[in-house]
Amino acid sequence: MKTSAFNYHLQYSHGISSVSALPFSPPLVVRVSERLNSGKHERDKIAEGKCHKCKKWIPIEGVKDVDVKTKEIYWWKHAAGCHQGSSLVGERDFYLENDVYKRIKNASV
Repeated sequence: MKTSAFNYHLQYSHGISSVSALPFSPPLVVRVSERLNSGKHERDKIAEGKCHKCKKWIPIEGVKDVDVKTKEIYWWKHAAGCHQGSSLVGERDFYLENDVYKRIKNASV
């Protein structure tokens, strides 16, 4: 498989950035907006996610009222062009099971 085909597959089938080799950051917030003048086989409402980099509301599902193979594809296409390797603050921090974690975990049990 060519490198470009592999990168395309990772990006649009698994949400892995070809720039950072890490998963794309998810939307900050998700909302559902009404669509005006929707057609016969189109959605009346559409889910949108707020981007951490450009601060815009991006449609995270298609306009047509059909099931898609990979629902996240709309977000990943935006992220590939906009994020350019950036991520949410704290998203790439290391996960440690330290004393604080253990106390919180034991308290919640």
